[in-house]
Amino acid sequence: MSIISHSLKPLFLTGQIKFSASTSMAHESESVSLLPPEIVSEILVRLPVKSLLRMRCVSKSWLFLISTRQFIKAHLKFSTNKQDFANDILLLSGSSYEYSLRFYTCSLYAIMYQESPHLPDDLHFPCKDPLVDCNFVGSCDGLLCISSGVRDLFLWNPSIRKSKKLPFSGSNVDCSSYLAYGIGYNKCQDDYKVVQVMGSSHSEYGFQNECRVYSVRTNSWEMIQEYPGVIFCNDPAKFVNGRLHWIATRVSDKNDSWFISSLNLVDETYKNVALPDLVSGNFDWELGILGGNLCVFCDYYKVRMDVWVMKAYGLVESWTKVASIPYFTAIEHSPFPVFISHNDEILLQHGSSLLIYNSTHNTFKHPQVQIHHGYEIQFSLYTKSLVSPHFVEEV
Repeated sequence: MSIISHSLKPLFLTGQIKFSASTSMAHESESVSLLPPEIVSEILVRLPVKSLLRMRCVSKSWLFLISTRQFIKAHLKFSTNKQDFANDILLLSGSSYEYSLRFYTCSLYAIMYQESPHLPDDLHFPCKDPLVDCNFVGSCDGLLCISSGVRDLFLWNPSIRKSKKLPFSGSNVDCSSYLAYGIGYNKCQDDYKVVQVMGSSHSEYGFQNECRVYSVRTNSWEMIQEYPGVIFCNDPAKFVNGRLHWIATRVSDKNDSWFISSLNLVDETYKNVALPDLVSGNFDWELGILGGNLCVFCDYYKVRMDVWVMKAYGLVESWTKVASIPYFTAIEHSPFPVFISHNDEILLQHGSSLLIYNSTHNTFKHPQVQIHHGYEIQFSLYTKSLVSPHFVEEV
């Protein structure tokens, strides 16, 4: 049970204990200095990232506390367990013929429950070369991974305004190559990892994969074993249950059938994940994440989209069809689920706009997001966090 849940909680909730970011670094307010450190930590861990960045100026002891790995992990755990998804941010990454990739953000809560129109905030990616195309290649715990051209990769946490250019991976990319990426967390090593898969076809050696893994802890790349004879889809990998997941096919498969391939970030082994029992017919499918679970979105074009969720990871019998989204006249593009709420409302990307489908009442609504016309927008989610792209030493 939380130690803030008894006598201190009424004071905290009613504002009788207040924290001032203007307090001198040398002087803590009297009410705060009388509190035990564990109580202070219990209070601070409940604050949003923006407030915590200000709270670092209250005192040296608070700056030290908020900067520790232990506090960062506790704050992330508390944020991701909140049911109101107040720390979940909708990321809009868009480009046009005139401009390279730009980033915008909207509150997920506002999109789901507040009236339109929504004016997104403009994010300024600090490492962008205007002459080089950038691509969003995934996120994990508030860290965004951005590729710039075929050589450069960046980790960026816009919530704390920190970024880092990764060292060159060593991959020699040419016109016969493709790149697939993923970002995830190795819980055993307490380390964030970026995975780069480079596949290439050469007449002398046939098709080959090279798989490299970057470690935030060591700030270096290492080559790991490849998955021989497999071509990975170059969509960003989905990180679930300690594994990165791609759609893949075998080079030798003349039927061009696709399956789910996963890479365990702890032991760096590959494993296939069984698909749900999909109804036969003319359809395409994609991978996604909803509510922290691996999902398959099966698109029977111009008919419906079935949403499958693996509710118990690794158990094929746990695949559950949670919704069957019908097409209607106004739907011109294949809808792509981005988020599912506890009351079965599904946020969908529809081209460069959004739809919210209520599976209980079989109704749609169309939240308006004001963005520049002509932009091709991709929508994804990330969580506001204190996680740094630079390794933070434990104390």
